[in-house]
Amino acid sequence: MSGKTMFDTVYLNCRREAILIFLLWLAVSTYSIVVSYLYGYTSHELAGVSAGPTIEEFVGPLESFNRDPSSLTFPLGLGIPDWVFYAIVLPWFLCIVITWFFCVFYMKDDDLGVECTGSDSDDRTANG
Repeated sequence: MSGKTMFDTVYLNCRREAILIFLLWLAVSTYSIVVSYLYGYTSHELAGVSAGPTIEEFVGPLESFNRDPSSLTFPLGLGIPDWVFYAIVLPWFLCIVITWFFCVFYMKDDDLGVECTGSDSDDRTANG
C-alpha cells in the first residue's frame, strides 16, 4: 500500500458536506453582519484608532450609509424595515431553499454496513 491513507467513503462524503455547509454559513453570516452594520439605524462614526484596515477602505465613505428611522422603507408592506428584510429575512429564506436543494440533490445516502440485531449485540457483549 502506498503512503496515502485511504479514508472510508462515508467519512469523505461527510467531510465534503460539512465543508460546504460551513462555507455557506460563513458567507451568509458575513453578508448579514455587513448589511446589518451598513444599512441599520446607526451613524457610522469612527471610534478611535484601529490597528487594521477600516471598513471604509472596503466600502467607501461611511457617511453615505448614515440613516435615520424616517428614511426607512418597508418592502412587501410587512412593516419590516428594509435593512432587516435584506440582511436577515432574505438570507434566511435563501438558506432554507439552498438547504432543501442540498439535502435532495447533493447529500449522499451511504451504506453504513450490516445492521446489528438485538441478538448480535448481546453476543458481542457476552463474548467480550
